[in-house]
Amino acid sequence: MNPTGKWAAIVGIVALAAVLASYTSTDPESEAMMDLQTAKGIAVAMADEAAALVPAQNVGDQSQFTTAHLMGCSAGGYTWPGLTTLTLIGEVNGEELIEAIASAWEQKPGVTVERKAVRGGTLRVDMIATQGDSYSAGVWDSGKTLKIDSFSPCFEMEDGLKPGMEY
Repeated sequence: MNPTGKWAAIVGIVALAAVLASYTSTDPESEAMMDLQTAKGIAVAMADEAAALVPAQNVGDQSQFTTAHLMGCSAGGYTWPGLTTLTLIGEVNGEELIEAIASAWEQKPGVTVERKAVRGGTLRVDMIATQGDSYSAGVWDSGKTLKIDSFSPCFEMEDGLKPGMEY
């Protein structure tokens, strides 16, 4: 990818992060805030679930953020942003993979799933879950990489934790 394309991808990811982090919960039962570890666990589990939809023979490498700087939530509190990256090998149909993830996410009660075509016609799927957590999955690098962005449900900062630190 050329430097201009990389810059455009970075700007797009930052913009997506800002939009997804601004969503608030639509579930009245989720008004009670949770702690960091619970929120982070929800985000990591959802990303792992989406990554598991890729056949093992098509995964060359998988990495996942274990720590990240917290972001503010529009509903108050903070969200933990995560990223899971899979290097795809062999014959992988990116559109079919994104459709499989979208279909799996649509089976969850109360979620909103939106399919989008992004740069160069690449498909991406976004999901907003009932607790305000949000996820985005897309196949990038000419079909060689699956990236799953995750933003945990909002949580309250616990005693001893500071917003500028990585968790």
